[in-house]
Amino acid sequence: MSTATDEPVLPAGYTQRPPAVADAPAIFDLIAACNTAVIGRPDYTLVEVADELADPDFDPTSDGWLIHDPHGRLVGWGWACRKGLSDTVDIDVHHVPTEPIVGERLWRQAQRRAVAIAAGLGHPRAVLDASCYRQDTATAARLAGYGFTVAAVFNRLFLAHHPASVPATPDAPDGVRIRSTADDPAVRHDAWAVHQAAFADHFGFAAKSYSDWVTYLCAHSSHDWALGEVAYRGPVPVAMVLRSHAFVEDERSGYVWLLAVHPDWRGRGLGRLLLRRALVADAASRRRGTFLHVDTDPGRPALGLYLAEGMRPVQVIDAWRRIVPATG
Repeated sequence: MSTATDEPVLPAGYTQRPPAVADAPAIFDLIAACNTAVIGRPDYTLVEVADELADPDFDPTSDGWLIHDPHGRLVGWGWACRKGLSDTVDIDVHHVPTEPIVGERLWRQAQRRAVAIAAGLGHPRAVLDASCYRQDTATAARLAGYGFTVAAVFNRLFLAHHPASVPATPDAPDGVRIRSTADDPAVRHDAWAVHQAAFADHFGFAAKSYSDWVTYLCAHSSHDWALGEVAYRGPVPVAMVLRSHAFVEDERSGYVWLLAVHPDWRGRGLGRLLLRRALVADAASRRRGTFLHVDTDPGRPALGLYLAEGMRPVQVIDAWRRIVPATG
């Protein structure tokens, strides 16, 4: 089994350095080319690259690496990014397929840095998470060789809209009140509380304080507080939804970023209510459709809910995980 040590030496004339904001276009071009080679089209935008470079959990001086060939062409991009203060670190690498040494070096560096991040936060172990498209058999084989295993499977779901026949926004049932996160910080705080409680046992979730949660959301250019709603039962926040503009630029579609029902209030149709309101809002905004991502854990009802509402899988993404000691 391969380890994350003994990184290969780059060929003569190749250079490596940390990323800067100005590198976003070149990084985007590399990712788009890698996406196209695997799934036939780019699956990223320049704005998303810029957002990742500005992620509050990412330190570009230590957590990312660009590798250029002797002609100055970007041939590799790798990074490791902590998830709040947890022991989990996301890693990813993109490289030109004809540059296997570049890929090997970056994957090993990303793993080594992930362990250092976890150790620096005081954790005895490091949980390394990496994701790849189901079609990306080369990356899957590489991750398996490092000792990663598939720990979760996510489906990207899509529902097409027909703007000529937008359904009416469903009303809340008696006793349930809907409030927007647009203008009231108290409603945003309630959305955070519901989200943290609902996702506590979900794969890859890392708890965040309210201020860190807001900072994380607002660091994304696609975020818009006007796209969020919280459902209340009396004074108690019981469910929340937050859409975003993440798929508007490249897909002309809406995106349900977060949908959560407090564990004490599940099974009462609240998730379905907020999902339907989100879908209607996207249709009314003349979006081509709506996307969302969902863990296919059979122990959770979310996938069944989305399928019952007419959403269908359009992409499968495997989440690979490796757990290693973070202390010597």
